[in-house]
Amino acid sequence: MKVLFIGKDKDAYEVLNEVASLSQSEVIMAESLQEAKNIIETSKDIHGIVAFAKVDNLPTVQLLSILKRNEDLEDIPFIILAEDLTEDDKDYYKALGVTEVFEIPFNPLEIFLVITASLKDTKGEEVVKQILHETKKKKSLFARIIELLKKPFGIKSE
Repeated sequence: MKVLFIGKDKDAYEVLNEVASLSQSEVIMAESLQEAKNIIETSKDIHGIVAFAKVDNLPTVQLLSILKRNEDLEDIPFIILAEDLTEDDKDYYKALGVTEVFEIPFNPLEIFLVITASLKDTKGEEVVKQILHETKKKKSLFARIIELLKKPFGIKSE
């Protein structure tokens, strides 16, 4: 699965990319709306978009119009990351067509669960399985995620 991250926060990008790598997925970073627009219009294999509410003081939701105008792109889940959200803010984003809104700090695993669930609803379970390229691993995905989440807290694996 390929996810487009729109924002300048390299730490957020790295956390998302690390969690994505657990399922053989990747996160591509775009630091401007123009760069994101170019990636969306030229890359045919973007499966989700995670964006800060604003980049360079411009609202990232304006990219939704590009997605909605193109049949191949209209089902791409679009997730907003923002600070100090009110319920009105969340309702506003949802009314615009955003898939989900997460307040910062966010749980990266939840983001991928929302993307996967949204793709499953719009494209079907078989397509999602193909996208994720399920492979046999020595450790279960859940165990690897737990290990990843332990690192920042200094918890050692047994």
